[in-house]
Amino acid sequence: MALELRTLRGFVAVCAAGSISRAAERLHIAQPALSLQMKNLEEEFGADLLERTPRGVVATAAGEMLRSHATDILRRVEVAYEDVRTAIKQPRGRVAVGLPQSLAKLLTVPLVKEVCAEWPGIDLQIIEQSTGYIPQGLLTGHLDIGMTFGATPEPGLRADRVLEERLLLVGPPGELSAHGIGGISAAVGVPFSQLGRYPLILPAGLHGLRSLIDRFSASHDTELQVIAEVNAIPELIALAAAAAGFTILSHASVQEEWRSGVVSCGRIAEEGITRQVYLCRAATLPASLAVTTVWQRLLAITKRLVDGGEWPVYRFNAGGEGMGIQR
Repeated sequence: MALELRTLRGFVAVCAAGSISRAAERLHIAQPALSLQMKNLEEEFGADLLERTPRGVVATAAGEMLRSHATDILRRVEVAYEDVRTAIKQPRGRVAVGLPQSLAKLLTVPLVKEVCAEWPGIDLQIIEQSTGYIPQGLLTGHLDIGMTFGATPEPGLRADRVLEERLLLVGPPGELSAHGIGGISAAVGVPFSQLGRYPLILPAGLHGLRSLIDRFSASHDTELQVIAEVNAIPELIALAAAAAGFTILSHASVQEEWRSGVVSCGRIAEEGITRQVYLCRAATLPASLAVTTVWQRLLAITKRLVDGGEWPVYRFNAGGEGMGIQR
């Protein structure tokens, strides 16, 4: 069996586009040529890989299996090409970094500025999305590096625990501690058992913060009064400032608004109510020099923000990559 890389690229493109004609346009080849490649590929495997429907084409079960292998093969070839071409000293190639909103607020500007200035050959992509979607993006190769929250990283990921953040109850001005100049230690304490008294506006779905809050709610036998669900952190802060309700956020997410008096905050009093932050990548896919370079710079920026007080944390693991866990 002799599979060509161009045929695998064509097959992955057809699966992604859901149409041979659209895939041919994206690959800049003639549609009959791509159709012939797909026909020959099915004959090579002796199985139907694509199912033709009135709306286009979809991968069969065998096709999904091939797409998974093809994506891995093409990514490994890309990494090998990048590593040889860059001759070690000048990293080049795409690095896609997935960041949750609260972390993108802190990390995007310094990361983009420094990578573009020092390594112009790196095609850096910052993708802001809910933390629940980041692991799958890493496992499929759509993301190269991601930051996630929680205590149970997905199987197949290299996950390094970087730090832990304390959570705050955030409300309208005058309701809780005003002007967070003294930080969390100076804030009024609010027992978790009393959070049910507050009308809460929280993230929904796969948002990592909501999963964490729900776990603590169950373990403390506290029923929360959730009046609305909003996934965007700026809007959660704005709603709290407008007295529409209260929310729960990390100190880093709301510190600027707290210091300026836009909102008031209370420290959730129980010890152990923290959000763990992990730096992740796929354990089974090779990391290119460009990916390793961005990974190390992301760790360095995180440490700098923590040391300078711009990212207030409960605990920081300065060891970085070497202190990670693998699941």
